Amino acid sequence: MAADGAAAHHATEQAIPSPSTVAGVKVRAQAVSVSYGGHRALRDVNLDIHDRSVTSFIGPSGCGKTTFLRCINRMNDTIPGAKVDGALLIDGVDAYGRTVDPVTLRTRVGMVFQKPNPFPKSIYENVAYGPRIHGLAKTKADMDVIVEKSLRRAGLWEEVKDRLTASGVGLSGGQQQRLVIARTVAVDPDVILMDEPCSALDPIATAKIEELIEELAVSYCIIIVTHSMAQAARVSQRTAFFYVERDPETGRQYGKLVETGLTDDIFRNPADQRTRDYITGRFG
Repeated sequence: MAADGAAAHHATEQAIPSPSTVAGVKVRAQAVSVSYGGHRALRDVNLDIHDRSVTSFIGPSGCGKTTFLRCINRMNDTIPGAKVDGALLIDGVDAYGRTVDPVTLRTRVGMVFQKPNPFPKSIYENVAYGPRIHGLAKTKADMDVIVEKSLRRAGLWEEVKDRLTASGVGLSGGQQQRLVIARTVAVDPDVILMDEPCSALDPIATAKIEELIEELAVSYCIIIVTHSMAQAARVSQRTAFFYVERDPETGRQYGKLVETGLTDDIFRNPADQRTRDYITGRFG
């Protein structure tokens, strides 16, 4: 977020009840809006995201799914002119508070992108990178334990344990994505964000990633953006539907959260007609 955005955000800070007052809530958004260069891209998102579960964001292109996802680990800070208003709390602490270090925040809130992006390093060093820079391992033996545990959690250990010194970029696409997930969990984050993590993968690799997401949800709050409603239905317990609306004054489009709830309810009996139309394929 740009400096002017930070100032604007802090002007809106207020005493907000901690998510801890609602059982299971890990992330709480209250009236979160995002603008780029004065253009409002996302308006007034109010959403509770639960711990140790998977929440999927669905909706047509341009509806603000990824924009909101990037708010949670302050990735929008890197975009010139970006401005975030409202309150976004993680365990009751405002992610945009003055005392919050974005680098530390991104350790707690890991992100897996659409295209696998392993470092041009060995498989071992890909996983060890985060724990090393954050001082999580005192000895080589400690690091070995972290690397093995992380690769096991990502379902990759048995496939790579005999070639840990090989380059991470030499793995298949699905293996690279699991390596990135291993790299993410190596620093033991609180939240894992996934932005279309399977869109570049074949069906077999996608099935492995989905199985992995299900296993990781036992320990982490996972939020996934997906264009695949079938995937959302398979992997998530809760779903949030975003939609594109048009400002009647400017004619410009912006994203808005339409409804959220249990995934089964959203897909079987949505409350909003726009959700029903999207799910049944009438648009999107």
